[in-house]
Amino acid sequence: MASILVLGCLACDKYATADIAGTWEAIELTEVGDSLEVDLASIAFRFSEEGQYHFSSTLEYEEAGTFRLDGPYLFSTDTLKLPLREKAVEIIQLNSDTLALRMKEMGKERRLVLRRKG
Repeated sequence: MASILVLGCLACDKYATADIAGTWEAIELTEVGDSLEVDLASIAFRFSEEGQYHFSSTLEYEEAGTFRLDGPYLFSTDTLKLPLREKAVEIIQLNSDTLALRMKEMGKERRLVLRRKG
C-alpha cells in the first residue's frame, strides 16, 4: 500500500523547475480559439531554477516574483504589486522548445504558446 502512495505522489510532479527554467518568447496568443492582434514580440517570460520569474507584455505591463509548479499548474506571485496574490495557469505543453499555457481572462479562455529563446 505504501509503495502505491509513493508512486502516486511521484506522478503528481508533472514538471520540474529545471524544465521551465530559461527565457520564453510568445509565438501565438488566442482567445476562445481566435488569434489576438497584439505585438507578440513584447510578450516574454523568464524563469530561474531558483523559483523566480519575470513577465513582460504589451502596453509595458510587467510582473516579477516567485513561481512554483504543482502537477500541470504554474503558480506565480507577483511581488511588484500589493496585495500579493498567487495566480495559476495550466501548462498544456512543456518540452525543450515549447511552453503552452491555458488561462482565463475576464471569463474567456486564452492560450499562450511560447518558444524557448537561445
